[in-house]
Amino acid sequence: MQTKAQIMEYLRGSFERLHRAAAGLTVENAEAPIIVGKETQNGVGLVIDAIAHAQNHYGQMIEYLRMNRIVPPASR
Repeated sequence: MQTKAQIMEYLRGSFERLHRAAAGLTVENAEAPIIVGKETQNGVGLVIDAIAHAQNHYGQMIEYLRMNRIVPPASR
């Protein structure tokens, strides 16, 4: 990926896949083990981790903006 359009397409696809995965969780399969690399987790844990990870990045962006004396859009 080298262009903004390619990055945005990848990002949108990533969110679409996460939405589909989260929508596919049911009472029956929510706790089923999923192998992620060398670890095992369940679907609920993966969705929570994905949301928390996105929030970490959001917080880093806000801090970067504030360090550069830019008021974040959500604070305007």
